[in-house]
Amino acid sequence: MSNDKVRIGGIVDLSTVDWPFNLCSVVFFSGCNFRCPYCQNAKLVDPSYGKLVDVDEVVKEVSRNKGLIDGVVISGGECTLQLDALIKLSRSLKGSNLKVGIDTNGSTPEAVEELIKEGLLDRVALDVKAPLNPEIYGKVIGLPQSGDEVVRRVEKTISALLKAGIEVEVRVLVVPGLMDGLDNVRRIARTVKYATRLVIQQFRPEADLLDGGLKSLKPHSRVELIAKARAALSEGVKNVYVRTREGGLEKVGRG
Repeated sequence: MSNDKVRIGGIVDLSTVDWPFNLCSVVFFSGCNFRCPYCQNAKLVDPSYGKLVDVDEVVKEVSRNKGLIDGVVISGGECTLQLDALIKLSRSLKGSNLKVGIDTNGSTPEAVEELIKEGLLDRVALDVKAPLNPEIYGKVIGLPQSGDEVVRRVEKTISALLKAGIEVEVRVLVVPGLMDGLDNVRRIARTVKYATRLVIQQFRPEADLLDGGLKSLKPHSRVELIAKARAALSEGVKNVYVRTREGGLEKVGRG
């Protein structure tokens, strides 16, 4: 695909929740290389979903909000799979004095390293799906045969991000019965303890899930997630938050 074109699933003009402490627009790139059954944006997994547009058109659209927003989050799907378009969009946004953040699953370290090298990123939100154990990771992302390779790539991305000197938010979605044990949270926390913040997120069964059978799962309560956040704090992570439907984003203390 030409770097003048990008396939997107939509644009949110103004968000107060996608970049903590910043107002932002959000651009959703289509296509993902994971098949997480609990995916909350299932339509965006399909690389043909949405519409193919000029990158300049995306810049024009979000620039209408320039007086209101601090920056732009480029999400997905997995935005790094359309790297040429991602780089062009990020350059244009930075040239317009807007901050740029991306959401990524960490499977393309070479893309993240290139964006860092060019100074195009102010913030990265990294979804860490599970402890970095190949068997567990492969199961959780719906690709049981790919666990070894994916874990190697996610480890490389984490290393690059923690050396980059930018804002790094690590997100852990707590899915009942799949990724919800305290030990899982502790193991992830040890791996990413020097990130800017760790956010423990509540599962949303009402979302657009890849596996509709998971809609019957009961999300963990705010109190249960706070207990997991305190487990992460015990591993040395300095800033731990929970994000729930009932409480929004809340910083957790040691109690």
